[in-house]
Amino acid sequence: MEDTRPDLGNATRNMRTLQEQIDFNYQKLDQMRQRKSEILMRLEEIRKSSETNRTARDERNKLIAEKKALRDRLHSEKSEVSDKINEFLEKRKTLISNVDYHQDELMAQLKEISWRYQTTTLSLEEDRKAVQKISELEKRLVYFKKVKDVDQEISRLRGRFDELRTQANTTHKEVIALADESKGYHESLIKGYEERSVLVSELDASRKVMQGLREEIDKAKDELFVANAQFKVAKNQVEHQKAEQLAEQAKLIMNKKSELAEKANVKLKNGGRVTFEE
Repeated sequence: MEDTRPDLGNATRNMRTLQEQIDFNYQKLDQMRQRKSEILMRLEEIRKSSETNRTARDERNKLIAEKKALRDRLHSEKSEVSDKINEFLEKRKTLISNVDYHQDELMAQLKEISWRYQTTTLSLEEDRKAVQKISELEKRLVYFKKVKDVDQEISRLRGRFDELRTQANTTHKEVIALADESKGYHESLIKGYEERSVLVSELDASRKVMQGLREEIDKAKDELFVANAQFKVAKNQVEHQKAEQLAEQAKLIMNKKSELAEKANVKLKNGGRVTFEE
């Protein structure tokens, strides 16, 4: 019994150690499965968020392209209007250069002659001269009418120029605002990519660790199966030895009883007294 009990104790301790290792690895495996589940949920959140950010960024970029095209058209039209203004300014300058008198002076002369022509009896010669003078004054006043028309066109074009400049500036501000929004969505998208990369690396690493744990568990189970068999063998040996010792003790007792019985018979035959034990 002294030879087999240590084997039984070693087998028991080995089984306990292996079972504790299996339980520990299962617990660690469950923790890693929970972390894996968290990572997969976070990756799904990042995927949805990235899709939203990408869509929003692309929409802003599309609007930026449209706004830039509009801004360029406005600047182009504004440049054309500016050229037209310069053309009319040159035209006005040319018209003014051909006039060496004042409009007010001509108007006064025309008013005076027209009044005298209408209210005074003139001779044929005086009438002819008056009509000729009126015609001359009206022709000379045509320059001022042309200048006035040019001034009105210049005023209209300047109004259009200011309108186009305001629209171009407003559109430019819209482009800047949209660019800031697009940048924000793009930065969020990049952060999502970076976080996803870290999580995917962690997920890949955890898969390897989990595979290692499963292999350790399978190995420990095999060893536990062997240890359990060794335990049963050791236990059977102990029980067998106990049975042999009990049988030996029973044999000794029976032999002792036989010896005592024989002694008692001899004494009785010789007329001796038998002891209580006999």
